[in-house]
Amino acid sequence: MSGVATSTRTVDGPAGPLTVRVTGEPAADGALVLLHPINTAGSVWEHVSAALDLPTVALDLRGHGTSTTAGPFSIEDGWLPDVVAVLDALGLRTVHLAGGSLGGSIALAAAALHPQRVLGVATFGSTLGVGAPDEAIEAMVSELRAQGTAGYFAGLLPGIVGSAFRTEPRVVDGLAAAAGTRDEEVVAGILHGAFRADIRHLAGRVGVPVLAATGTEDPTCPPAMTAEIAAATGTEPVFLDGIGHLPMLEVPERVAALITEHVEATR
Repeated sequence: MSGVATSTRTVDGPAGPLTVRVTGEPAADGALVLLHPINTAGSVWEHVSAALDLPTVALDLRGHGTSTTAGPFSIEDGWLPDVVAVLDALGLRTVHLAGGSLGGSIALAAAALHPQRVLGVATFGSTLGVGAPDEAIEAMVSELRAQGTAGYFAGLLPGIVGSAFRTEPRVVDGLAAAAGTRDEEVVAGILHGAFRADIRHLAGRVGVPVLAATGTEDPTCPPAMTAEIAAATGTEPVFLDGIGHLPMLEVPERVAALITEHVEATR
């Protein structure tokens, strides 16, 4: 919402304080809650929020941004309870959820486990489960420890966004700011939790409308993973040509338009 003030609040979460950014005045029923990708923060939705004609709520999940660094780092026992705590603290009875990557997986789990509170889900570059083997996760953690948090995320950027956006300041600066300078062991715990996560057992319980979108150049959660989400939730996948893993930073206006269309269709 361009020109509308954003306030930052602190909510008591189950593992510690959670940072929440609220743009506009979300209603108790039908609010839009934005869930960020792994190892970013709620700030990655800043440009999407500005392009939306809707109030938004964007939180920093535990281990991310300026929220608590306490675990556990898992969908059902960690990050989903954070989302529920924010809804309760802000008095949000029913919501639309939009999530990128890990955030989309959490949104789908919320729809399955809290169906009375979720009106619809939009996912961007998400998955029901990466299925990364332990040795691949350990290789990521080893690289993280060798390069440090800042170096690790700086090195990731060229490979995870679309080729046309690798030097785009909005993308480069936005990812750097969202990734932050967190402790390496916190990031290692997040990598273990996210890349081992699997919510396929919950997919059949998602009974709300789902938008499953992804970039055609997404290497982290490639298009086949979004196609699996779409098939499991009875919808058709939406493919964004030339876009990578961070469409909310790469093409925020396009993401805002897709979210708006999806929210209006569920009313």
